Amino acid sequence: MTGIDPRDLPAALLGSAAGRGSRLTEWDASIRGAGTGARRLGFVSLAPGAGATTLAAQVLRVLAARRSEPVLAIDVAGGEADLGARLGAAATPPSDARARARTSADAVTGLSEGQGWFCLRPDVSDGPVAAWLAEAAPITRFFEVSITDFGARHPLVDLAACAALCDVVCLVSDARRAPAELARAVAPAIAALPEGPAPVLALVDHARAGEAVARAMASDPWPVVGVPFDRGLRGGRTPTGRARHAVLEVAATVLSGRKAVPA
Repeated sequence: MTGIDPRDLPAALLGSAAGRGSRLTEWDASIRGAGTGARRLGFVSLAPGAGATTLAAQVLRVLAARRSEPVLAIDVAGGEADLGARLGAAATPPSDARARARTSADAVTGLSEGQGWFCLRPDVSDGPVAAWLAEAAPITRFFEVSITDFGARHPLVDLAACAALCDVVCLVSDARRAPAELARAVAPAIAALPEGPAPVLALVDHARAGEAVARAMASDPWPVVGVPFDRGLRGGRTPTGRARHAVLEVAATVLSGRKAVPA
């Protein structure tokens, strides 16, 4: 192992901080950048409690605060604490104006609205895919970015159908090895769908065990982002420190569908 001269430590630490600051600046610039076209981003997990809704809400807030056009939030997870509930959005009744939308004004008819976002929270009694196709499909083209919370989906039931609706699928998993390996095994199947969605893995460190598993997957063909556990995220508070950096990295990564340069 190469030794470090103590006299070099201040410069080394400053260099590390400067590099991290540079990455944060790059992520921020990427998020604020030029239009992406109609970019459909989906957040999904393989098990309840992994953090898909929490991460979707945090990424939505990051994008809404940094982009010039409003972001469309779509909640088809069907729970009481999912994305729409986190935003305080009311249930969205069907609308002929949205179903036959020809203008942006038609597209936002009846939607809940917040700072930098609109939220579609349709009835999901027929399932998330049917709800998305009936209510979201006619209006997503009017938004540069849409974020869908699909909740927890089974890979043998409806995960593929949900993923096929997206340009990028953020598969959120507990960072412990067993659930992370399951998510890792699902990623190639998502990438192989005829619609060609790009998978992104976000591994949330619920056990506070560090990012060893995420680092071990860093050479995978798709992006893998380790997300430190932050109890405040679930309550909607702004993340701090490493969790803030991770949310920015996830936001920049899902917008591009490509690996971001780590801080």
